[in-house]
Amino acid sequence: MDARIYTREIQLLIGEVQSNRGKDAQALISACDELLAYGQSMKDDALVGYAFFSKGETYYLLNDASNFYSQMLSSIAPLENAQEWGNVAMANNMLGIASLNRGNAPFALDYFIKAISICEDYSLPEIEWIIHLNLGSLYLNIEEYQKSISHTEIAYRYISNNKNMPGYVENLTAILLGMGRAYLKLKNRNKSHEIGEQLSKECLPHLQDLDKIVIYCYFAIMNQTVNDDETRDYWIDMVNEHTSTNMPIMDVFDDFYDYLDMLLSTEKYDDFFKAYSVLDDLTKRTSIKNLERKLLTLKIRYYRRVGQIEEYKIASVLYFELSEFMERENRLMVNNMIVMRNSYMELTQINKKVEEENTFLQKRSETDPLTGMYNRLKLNEYIDEAFEKAKKNKTPIAVEILDIDFFKQFNDNYGHQAGDDCIKFIANILIDMAQDDEVFAARYGGDEFVIVYEGIKKSDIQSKAEKLRKKVFDANMEHKFSLTDNRVTISQGICYGIPDGDAGYFAYLQEADKMLYEVKQENRNNIKMCKASE
Repeated sequence: MDARIYTREIQLLIGEVQSNRGKDAQALISACDELLAYGQSMKDDALVGYAFFSKGETYYLLNDASNFYSQMLSSIAPLENAQEWGNVAMANNMLGIASLNRGNAPFALDYFIKAISICEDYSLPEIEWIIHLNLGSLYLNIEEYQKSISHTEIAYRYISNNKNMPGYVENLTAILLGMGRAYLKLKNRNKSHEIGEQLSKECLPHLQDLDKIVIYCYFAIMNQTVNDDETRDYWIDMVNEHTSTNMPIMDVFDDFYDYLDMLLSTEKYDDFFKAYSVLDDLTKRTSIKNLERKLLTLKIRYYRRVGQIEEYKIASVLYFELSEFMERENRLMVNNMIVMRNSYMELTQINKKVEEENTFLQKRSETDPLTGMYNRLKLNEYIDEAFEKAKKNKTPIAVEILDIDFFKQFNDNYGHQAGDDCIKFIANILIDMAQDDEVFAARYGGDEFVIVYEGIKKSDIQSKAEKLRKKVFDANMEHKFSLTDNRVTISQGICYGIPDGDAGYFAYLQEADKMLYEVKQENRNNIKMCKASE
């Protein structure tokens, strides 16, 4: 927008917005409200769009997700009318980030693809690299690590050729962390350590303390992968010292989530709760239920691990309530997306690109990348329909949850690659088992799997579960570090019944999990089944 065409009073307001960006939020919002009033009275789309966009950007930095979303959506139509394509692209980019943080990867992809299309059409490489960076984050979130690296490398090439750009070090940090996290997930130690060295030399000395925290998180995880406990603990202490409630949660959440996951897996519970409490507080301020729900999964895993069953049940109920809220929120996002999509002049061409990416994303989002079997997302979709059908037809249904006995000891002693092979071994048996139309199987996470039996009587379920247990046992996969047997075994908990009223899969899953817990407390390599509570 060319401020020179406006009156001196409007120019001063625009200057106030620009000078207060990232500094004085209240002063900026007040100036934007005045600009908005001028723009609406003058019917000036450029002023209206600029005011909405600047307010939305500010709410983003304040972690105020609700106001961010409403203001940024309101900016798009006037900015398009004024042909302010740079801001249109950035608005879609930030809406993509918000959608991804809300747990809606397809919507996020739609926003990002639209933003890239605008950048290509109007030659905006200075913005396009940012969107590729965020696409890298999207694919990292759905565990498509190579595709994540490909997009992030596009961003890296751009800023490598533009080292004089404002915020170069901060941008380089974000790019390197994105690639580093992907390489850590791929267990590529050489690449992840090369990136660590680059972060240490090119970024760390030049950053503000608040911007260094995500690097400390990365270094802690990186040193854990090579079992360097002393160095890992040094970086954990650095995180504890510098973690702040002033962190921009939407920018640091994924880095901190991986860090917390590492602390949980290494049983560093005091450090876990120090970081968790700060992240939990920041997450609740945003009102983004997906972030709250994702963070809550870590606490649920902690309660299970230490045997705090009552706390585990309370947290599980909260998880369910957050999931229900997200369903309502996503319906609202559908309406907003329809408005946004209909506003762009070249919708057909863009939708073709989106459709190609979404076809890939839909398939990828339902499939566990390690095993090739269905994941928790597909399980949730399937099990809702299965329970509705069972209620309508008054037919039996059962939910089984199983895990590998002493898998942590297997993984620690045989190595992560052998651990992955062990998980794939169980998954292949379950995939064969799920060829039966009455059986559905999915990987639930880690070494846990869930099976749904539809329309099968109790004795047949017991028979199928026992056949599964025996098949794993008879395969005689070595596990010298198990306290149950010298081979890989599984423990199974099952809840069976005919659902009615308000009974849902979540109650069945809880009961099955309780049965699994009892098996593990007694002897493992066994099955326990209960009838669903009336």
